Amino acid sequence: METALSTAQANPATTPASGAFLETAADIGRSLCRDAIWHGDRCNFLTSTNDPAFTYPKPYFKALEADFYGGAAGVGFFLAALGHATNDALFRQIALGTLRNALLTAHRIAPQAALGFFVGRTGVAYAAIRAGQWLHDEKTLLEGRQLLEHVTSLDLHLTGLDVVDGAAGAIPALIQLEREYPYPALRSFIVQLADQLVSKAQQSVRGWSWNTITGGDHPNLTGFAHGVAGIVNALLEAYAFTQNPVYQEAAFQGLRYENSFFDQQQQNWPDFRLTDTQDPAQGGGYAAGSPCSCAWCHGAPGIALSRLRGYELTLHPALKAEAITAVKTTAAHSSWDQQQNFSLCHGLSGNADVLLEAADVLALAQYQQQTAAIGREGQERYRTTELWATGLYNAYQLPDFMLGLAGIGYFYLRLTNPHVYPSVLLLR
Repeated sequence: METALSTAQANPATTPASGAFLETAADIGRSLCRDAIWHGDRCNFLTSTNDPAFTYPKPYFKALEADFYGGAAGVGFFLAALGHATNDALFRQIALGTLRNALLTAHRIAPQAALGFFVGRTGVAYAAIRAGQWLHDEKTLLEGRQLLEHVTSLDLHLTGLDVVDGAAGAIPALIQLEREYPYPALRSFIVQLADQLVSKAQQSVRGWSWNTITGGDHPNLTGFAHGVAGIVNALLEAYAFTQNPVYQEAAFQGLRYENSFFDQQQQNWPDFRLTDTQDPAQGGGYAAGSPCSCAWCHGAPGIALSRLRGYELTLHPALKAEAITAVKTTAAHSSWDQQQNFSLCHGLSGNADVLLEAADVLALAQYQQQTAAIGREGQERYRTTELWATGLYNAYQLPDFMLGLAGIGYFYLRLTNPHVYPSVLLLR
C-alpha cells in the first residue's frame, strides 16, 4: 500500500534543496512501507545478511530482529521521524506496527547484548519513546518507558562495555531520557554504568584502555564503535551529568592512550583489527603506518565525534584541535572512491553525518556544504542505478538502519533539519 507524500502538510523546508532531500527520504520510506509484512497489528521486514561459514560469505534472508542497528527498532525510528516530517498516515501506520513488533520481541535479545543502544534493549526503548513523542502516540511512548525501566534492572556482570552492545552506548541515551523523564532508579543506573567503565579500564604507560573484543593479538582498539573513543565519550557525558571528577580523569586517560597511537602521516588512528602486531607497552612490536579505517565505527570519523562532543562538554582546547584534525581526515575520505556505499556505519552517509555535526559544533559552513553535496551525489547515483549502495556491498536493498535504507533515509531527513532530527551516531 502506498500513498503520495502530503507536501501541503509537511514541516516547512527552508530551501529547495531541503525539499528535494525530504522527497528522497520519503521515497525511501515508501519503498520500505511497500515491503512490510503484517501479522495482526504489528509488522516486520526481511533483510539480507552474510553467512560467515563460507570462504566467500553467501547472503541469506531472515526477519528483522528487535534491535536498532539492523533490526525493527531502527526501521521504526526512521519511519516515525518521517511521519513527523510529512504528516503522512502511511509512515505513521508502518512505524507504529514495526515498533510494536520490536517492543514485543525485545526480550529475545541475548543477555550479553541486552544493555546496548545499537544491539540491545536500550535502543528499542529509545526508538519507541522518540516515536511516541513524534507521532503523539501515548501507548508506544508508555511501552518504551516501561522497557527503559526494565533496562535499569539488567545484570551488569553480563553486559558489554562498548558503544554497540554495552555501557558506552547506553550511557548517552539514558542520560538524554533521564533528563526528560527523571527518576532515581535511572540516575542510579547511569552511575553504575559509569563506575563499571572506570573499574574495567586497563592501565598502562600509554594511558587507560578497554578490552572490548575477545581474541586477536593486538592492542585494545581505538575508535568509536568498539574502541576507546566511544568509551571516552560516555565517560565525559557521565561527568557532565554527575560532576564526578573520576569520570573526567578516566576519560582523559583514555584520550592519552588513543592519541599515543595517532599516525601523523595518515592523520588518523590505527584500526588494530587489521593487524596482529602487539603493543610495545605489553611486549609487542606495534609500529606507525599500520592500516587505518575511516568510518564511524573505526577511524577518524567516529573519533571526530568523540572529540566534538568532548569539546562541547569541557571546552578543552586540545579536544577542539583533535576534533579539527579528525574532521579534516573525514572530509578527505568522504568521496565515492573512498567509501563505495551509503550506509551510516561505514559509508558515505555516516561520514557525512560526522561533517554535519562538525558544521554545528565548530560553526564551519564548508562542512554543511560538503554534506549537502554528498546528499546530491547519492540522489544522482540512485537516479542512475535505481539502487542504494548498502553496507553489505551487494544489490539487496536492506531495510536496516546502520547498514541499509532506514539509515540512508534518516540521513536525508537530517539534511532537511538536523536539529529536529538529531544524529544517532552521536547522541548529544
